[in-house]
Amino acid sequence: MKRIVDVFTSGWSPEIVWIYIISIEGDVNPIDLNQDEVDLRAFEYEALRLAAEEGRGDPNNLIAKVRE
Repeated sequence: MKRIVDVFTSGWSPEIVWIYIISIEGDVNPIDLNQDEVDLRAFEYEALRLAAEEGRGDPNNLIAKVRE
């Protein structure tokens, strides 16, 4: 499954630092023959990890939010 995740700076006026399209596959569920849903926080954690790795800002001052 894919989700769009916005990464913001935390502070008085948050601004978008970067936007990611994150793809994470759920676990295969053989009973239902489909994939289990992935927790949305996993997409946010991955976006924060990528932002820190790419030097987009201090990881302690970044916030990620999955678009609905």
